[in-house]
Amino acid sequence: MTSAAQDPRAEYQARWSEYQAVMHRGAWRIGWGLFAVMVGLLPLMWLSIWMVGPGNWEKTLFHAPMLMWLAVPLSLSLVVAVVLHLYRKNLELDAVKRAYLAELKALQAAHPELRSAAAPPSPAPGAPGDPDAFRDDA
Repeated sequence: MTSAAQDPRAEYQARWSEYQAVMHRGAWRIGWGLFAVMVGLLPLMWLSIWMVGPGNWEKTLFHAPMLMWLAVPLSLSLVVAVVLHLYRKNLELDAVKRAYLAELKALQAAHPELRSAAAPPSPAPGAPGDPDAFRDDA
């Protein structure tokens, strides 16, 4: 009997599980970052209202106080910087995904018996074919 380090199936399953865990953590980190940006806008708006004063909002359309002229570009630049940071994190996660998938493909190529195990199961004999086959907008 072969050990887990020499068994290609066990190695493939371990790498697949690691890939899924990394993708799960990365996607949740990006998702919570977007949530923090969106929810973070609310305290930023509240702070702007507090600085200007709740009774003065009627005058801010054409008579914006100097503090608002400073707060708007600062808030916008902060939000843009955080969104760009999240975009960079997304690109890094995509690069990690491509590396994992290339490694998994190399494992499949090195061990032909893994190809049949990793292939999607064929449909049952009486089952209909591709459920999206009727679509003509592809």
